[in-house]
Parts: sequence; C-alpha cells; structure tokens
Amino acid sequence: MKDYHVHYYLDACAAKDMTFPNIEKRCLELGIDEISVLKHYSHSLPNGKEDWVCWHRIKENGWRKYLEEYASYIPERIKIHSGVETELVNEKGDINIPLSEQNKIDMCALSVHYMIDLDCLKMDFLLYPNLDFCPEFKNEVGYRQREEWREKVNSAGAEKMITGLANGYINAIQRFSKVKTLSHMYDGLTPLRTYLCDVDSLGESKCIELLEPLMKTAAEYGVLWELYGDRVVFERVLVRANELGVKFCATADGHMLYEGWGPLTHHNRTEDLIDRLKLNRGEVGFSR
Repeated sequence: MKDYHVHYYLDACAAKDMTFPNIEKRCLELGIDEISVLKHYSHSLPNGKEDWVCWHRIKENGWRKYLEEYASYIPERIKIHSGVETELVNEKGDINIPLSEQNKIDMCALSVHYMIDLDCLKMDFLLYPNLDFCPEFKNEVGYRQREEWREKVNSAGAEKMITGLANGYINAIQRFSKVKTLSHMYDGLTPLRTYLCDVDSLGESKCIELLEPLMKTAAEYGVLWELYGDRVVFERVLVRANELGVKFCATADGHMLYEGWGPLTHHNRTEDLIDRLKLNRGEVGFSR
C-alpha cells in the first residue's frame, strides 16, 4: 500500500512523535510500503500575514530542518519520499511554493485550503466560512461579511466556479512537474461547497461534465486523485474519472500515529472506499 500524504512533527498540526523512525515503524505495522512525508509550505497567505486561521507562512529554519532531517534519514524497510503540501493559488495555476524550492523535493501534494482567485471571482473573503475557525468574527460583523461573500458567489455562478477551479488544477499540473497528487479531492467539489457555492444544485451529471477536462489532464500527466475515507457526495464523479484513466491513492492525511485527529490507522478506511467503488490505484511516477 502507498500513502503520499503523511505529515511531519515540524508542523504544528502534527503530533511530536511523527518522526521518520516512528512513521516508518507504524507504516510497517499497517502494511504501507511507500510514503511521502510532507512539510506544509505556504509562501504567502490570503491576509498577507504570518498566520491565517489554521495555516502558517513557511519559516525558513523549519524548512531547512525538514530538508536536513530527510536527507540524513535512511529508511530500513519502506520507501520514503520528500515533499510538501502546498496550495493552489489561482486559476492560472500558480502554487504556493517557489520553483526553486520545488526542485529540492520529490513531490508537491496540491491542496485547496482556501478559495483560489478565479477569473469570475476574486478571493477577497478573509474569514473562513465556518466561523467556528474564526471565533473573534463570530459576531454581527463576521456574519455580514459572510453574507456579502455568499452574494458574490451566487453572482459568479456555480458553473463558472467549477470551471475556474478545474482550470486552476489543470494549469498547475501542466506547469509544475512536481505536482504529483491532488489532495483532499473527494469528488473535486469540496472547496466550493466550503466557500458557500451551491454546486449540488447543478446535479451530479452536470458537475461530472464540468470536471471532465481536469480528469483527462490528471490521467494524461499521471497525477493521482487522492481520497480520504470520509463520505463522497457525488460518487459517480470518481467512477467517471476512473473511466477516463485517472488513478487514485488512499491517505489517512496522517497527523498522528495511533489515535486523535488524522491517525495513520485511518488509511485502511480509504482503501476500503477505493475497493467499494472499484477504482484503479496508482503510484507516483517520480521521474516526471
């Protein structure tokens, strides 16, 4: 089994025992024989500051420490690749790590942690839509800003937003060879739902049609569609992607070894999802 999305103790979101020796030992117990251990890398954040909601701008000393510790660790029984989890930034396909730093690692796992800048809608909503993540704005001001954002989303329209998000992924895949996996994908629409876009009103068939260009690009470039074991709203999106040649990879989005939030144990739950939907598993091609 493969898992290309395992977090490292140097990030605040990961447990302090998520070290290379401990990760390797736990993966062996679970039957995982190839992994990527990722460092969060955000060159900038939506608010232009060092911290935004749950995310933090990369600190040079932590980045260097990660690279040094990866270089000095020799795995005994599994393959371990270096990488980052970074963000898709806009519809042009910019990603949140400079090319010079991409060249120091094996792969980028590309995530959408906040809404990207779309041609049809600029990302100018600096609160997280779930205001529980921004408790200082869980008040009249925060609710008003969220409703103003919802109006902009409704004006842009779900079709244009799905097309814009798909274009962003496509352009990033074509521009950056270190993009090997698309993280937290589910049915590809979760970031839009999070940012109050009513994609579900379009229906499953229309959403599939709008996402097919992304599916074809991921298949052509061998970029894996990552799944986590939670419920997928439109499962036929995954079935169609599979038909078009997309390969899938399972992850626990591992932040902890045994229990708590994102334990490596949850990897097998995602393997079960892939089996149930009869999806084709893939491996990252590290020569691209």
